[in-house]
Amino acid sequence: MLALLCAGLAALSFTPQVPLLRPTIPVRPRRTASISLDVSLGESAAALWSSYNVALVAHPLTTKAITAGVIIGAGDSAAQLVERRGTTFDVVRALRWAFFGLVLQGPWNHYFYQLLDGVLPPTPSPFTLRTLEKVGIDQFIQAPIFTIIILVFFAVVEGKGLEFAMNQIKTELPSILVKNWSVFLPATVINISFCPPELRVLFLNCVFFGWVIYLSLFLNQGSEVEEGR
Repeated sequence: MLALLCAGLAALSFTPQVPLLRPTIPVRPRRTASISLDVSLGESAAALWSSYNVALVAHPLTTKAITAGVIIGAGDSAAQLVERRGTTFDVVRALRWAFFGLVLQGPWNHYFYQLLDGVLPPTPSPFTLRTLEKVGIDQFIQAPIFTIIILVFFAVVEGKGLEFAMNQIKTELPSILVKNWSVFLPATVINISFCPPELRVLFLNCVFFGWVIYLSLFLNQGSEVEEGR
């Protein structure tokens, strides 16, 4: 942004050196429209971020739930772009993931972090045994429970039933958790150590965007095989 602004100011202030007695040629300012657009986008982003923070204070649960719904629905949409490659977009499937974010992901993490900070309050220094405790609770207690909830939720809403979910938990849960820890263990260290408590769910949702792509591909791989028959 600063580079574009400097370039624009330089273009506006630059006057070409021409010999005397020759007619001067007007010089058009360069990149003015581009600079104006960048400034406008920057101001819009700042205003949007400010509005989000106001909503986060006034309505924390609702704001986090809606944000989770949007981000997670977008994650499944990205997964469909990866796997389908031009075939029909499954709107219902994307809405299922958005609904999951709205009613489970956002509220679950809102209350979980409130409970975690209530039992183990944040410390001024990010590098403490308390931070390590909180990361351990998050990843080795909370994460397995929530992963099971995800598998059961989608088995039920997709009409596969609890028996399917129980079998999936027995056979697939360990490998899913190993992949989960490879992503969320370092992310949780960053989240708990450096993110303000009110922004932890947003940070987690942004990381979860990529995780949803993996989970969505994993949970729908059987459906893709059946459709191909």
